[in-house]
Amino acid sequence: MNTSESRRDHPVTRRWIIGSLGGVVACALALAFPSPLAATFVHRPYLQNLGADHVTILWSALENQSASVQYSTDASFSRSAPAGPVRTFPASQTNMGFTFYQYRTDLTGLSPGTAYSYRIILGGQNVTPESDYRFSTPGPGPFNFLVFGDSGDGSNNQLAVTLQMVTEHPNFIVHVGDIAYQSGTYNEFTANYFEYYYTLMRRACFFTIAGNHEYITQYSAPYLALHAPPTDTVPALDSGKYYSFDWADIHFVALDANLLDPYFAAAQARMLAWFENDLANTRATWKIVFWHQTPYPIFHHIDDPLDIASRALLVPILERHGVQLVLAGHEHNYQRSKPMRGGVPVPIGTGGTVYMVSGGGGGALHPVVPESFLDWEASVWHYLRVSVDSQKLTVQAIGTDGKEFDRLVLTQPAPLVPPNSVVNGASFTSSLAAGELVSIFGQQLASGVGQASGFPLPINLEGSTVSLNGVPMALVYASPGQINAALPLDALGPATVRVTTSAGFAETEVDIGDVAPAIFPSAITHANGTPVSAAAPVTPGETLVIYMTGLGQVDGTIAAGQAAPVSPLLRVVAPVVVQIGATTPITPDFAGLTPGFVGLYQVNVHIPLDLPPMAYLLRVSEKGIASNSQMVQVQSRVP
Repeated sequence: MNTSESRRDHPVTRRWIIGSLGGVVACALALAFPSPLAATFVHRPYLQNLGADHVTILWSALENQSASVQYSTDASFSRSAPAGPVRTFPASQTNMGFTFYQYRTDLTGLSPGTAYSYRIILGGQNVTPESDYRFSTPGPGPFNFLVFGDSGDGSNNQLAVTLQMVTEHPNFIVHVGDIAYQSGTYNEFTANYFEYYYTLMRRACFFTIAGNHEYITQYSAPYLALHAPPTDTVPALDSGKYYSFDWADIHFVALDANLLDPYFAAAQARMLAWFENDLANTRATWKIVFWHQTPYPIFHHIDDPLDIASRALLVPILERHGVQLVLAGHEHNYQRSKPMRGGVPVPIGTGGTVYMVSGGGGGALHPVVPESFLDWEASVWHYLRVSVDSQKLTVQAIGTDGKEFDRLVLTQPAPLVPPNSVVNGASFTSSLAAGELVSIFGQQLASGVGQASGFPLPINLEGSTVSLNGVPMALVYASPGQINAALPLDALGPATVRVTTSAGFAETEVDIGDVAPAIFPSAITHANGTPVSAAAPVTPGETLVIYMTGLGQVDGTIAAGQAAPVSPLLRVVAPVVVQIGATTPITPDFAGLTPGFVGLYQVNVHIPLDLPPMAYLLRVSEKGIASNSQMVQVQSRVP
């Protein structure tokens, strides 16, 4: 059956074509019957790269005229931004039979969490008289988005999914690829993408990724030319192919799994390095990654090399960084996996990743077969509705009848504190002592990144608390992957460290000794505070200051989280000696808490006058336990 004829036969589609003036048919009509407006749209305005303070608006027309975007928060359209350089698409490039012009405006300086209305002025006229040209920038609070893929075949099935989606009011939309069948040409994008979704596109940003069908035409050149995703941090050679963005407390990553083909070896290496670094640097509580080729196919693509490559190359990276949800397509059906780790299902709440396939956007359906790693599978046209609030993420699978046929609820991840993850804050070893600064490593430890700003130190930071045998600990720093805290000065023996967030708690066992001396990295200084180094060596006779933790109890009391006083100075109880190379151990002038800090100790030691010039290993010992060593360079004494 000729799909373009079937679209024209459908009365709703016929009204869309005439109303939108989009696609080849519309352009032919426009040439025969000139529009009373100043321009004839080829692609009506659509939103791209929507962020907390910016958005990109694109559109295409047959005419090349002066253009601008007027916008405001109150429908007064009091602000205006000119369209950037107009890009020409000649018929020789697109094979569409006519030349058209692409307009782009980047609106910046927007306010987060704010609704805006906009209109397009082209050739001096408002060419968007409809009232629903609007968008809302990301901000705090609940939001929702839609997900679908494998849609663009121009069929009645695609139309049925689309008609249901246009009743939604999403903040944005994720498309997981195969946008324009069969080959991702300009004609197919115009007819099977823009013609179907323009009423959604003008009010909800589409975050998309290329599928394998987009790569049939010039390695996705039409797709890249018609989209403007985020480009921050992406290598210039790969701009538009993969990217990331944040919405509230979710970090999204879009990947181009087509680059996993060995033909694209250089681009593949760049994308994998970028992916690892991108996830390592996010501090969002939720992490969602999407690409086209599913890493766990069940039937139609079971031997697809790109599906296999995505499982081998992408899954280990996202598992290392605690990604909770992966969205894909490629198989034309619906799939929802159990939480997965290392290729096998794991119990809920143990840090596994759920994989969902939403490949029922309109293309001919693929069969499904039962698999032990799946919780649900169905050969059905559909899309996903994802709702997010502060505590949970709900994914609903919606059929063409508007009814939910499956649901996934992910609660805010509980903290994960593995064994031996509480370490000395200076040496990162498991040696712990009373009064010590410790680092706690894990996952989902805090809702954000925060640093204590004053004394006494807080016991709650970024929504997290830490306790030792039920007693709150003072916190210095908190992030999803690390918390720095101070052990109480009277702590001793076996104990339980508990990290608590709004999503739950996690515990691990520790053993706290009398002393566990450790020198902080690059924390040996001259008396004036400048670091000792090869360029600033030690001079015999001077006094060095060694900053440490783990020197244990002191000869006074101090409230938890309170900074050590200047007077009286609090000295450590156990004897301390400093060893510089093989010289006789030196008794320091002072060993105790550093005034104005919590959990930080300092050892002031006088360097012997007869110490020969050379590099020495310096370490501090207490009760026979030696610290980690640091190198100090000693120079000749000036006469």
